[in-house]
Amino acid sequence: MERIAHDELKAIISNAAFSKYTYEQIFRDTKYYFESMKSMPYFGEETLGIYIDIYKELGEKDYSPALYELGLLYYNGESWLSPDYTVSFDYHQKSAALGNADAMFELYVYYATGIGTEIDAETATNWNLKAANAGSDRACYNMGTFYATGNNMPQDMEKAIAWYDKASQLGNVRATETLGLMYRYGEGVPQDEAKAEAYEKLEDEQREAFLRQMDGM
Repeated sequence: MERIAHDELKAIISNAAFSKYTYEQIFRDTKYYFESMKSMPYFGEETLGIYIDIYKELGEKDYSPALYELGLLYYNGESWLSPDYTVSFDYHQKSAALGNADAMFELYVYYATGIGTEIDAETATNWNLKAANAGSDRACYNMGTFYATGNNMPQDMEKAIAWYDKASQLGNVRATETLGLMYRYGEGVPQDEAKAEAYEKLEDEQREAFLRQMDGM
């Protein structure tokens, strides 16, 4: 995978050469350089700030992944940039409005815990459902847990299994593990050794895939 040259990417803001590349290319390589450099103490605002400016420029062009990334950035902060939960919340709202499932899930977390806004359990649950329907594996896992425990939703094991299975299909290891254990011990479902073994095998495959992905980063 060929990357945009580092110096050329840094110059994009000053020369407005966004039309030369797709937003996806610019975002992908900006994130790569930013993540690679931010742990090194000799890179600070002068260098990393340029990448944040690129995120902001992409955000102004309604590129939702950049808005989501800015939401995370202002939640975590950097050495020269203090966390600002209100700004973080606003970026996630903008990203979610553009259909970003990850941002929708963050809004669930923010409303559930009061980050950047008031705690609102009903709104939190609604955002989690929107995120799940938009394809967030974490939100699908939550939906399974809500229905399994009767927390935020009426207890319904059939719906819990369906949501856990959707999360598992999306690669959520916790959901796959949960299903394996449920079928192994007959918790909430009829005990089924064959299904338990199938989910346990899938869990191993998902964990191995995750490790390969981490090694390749």
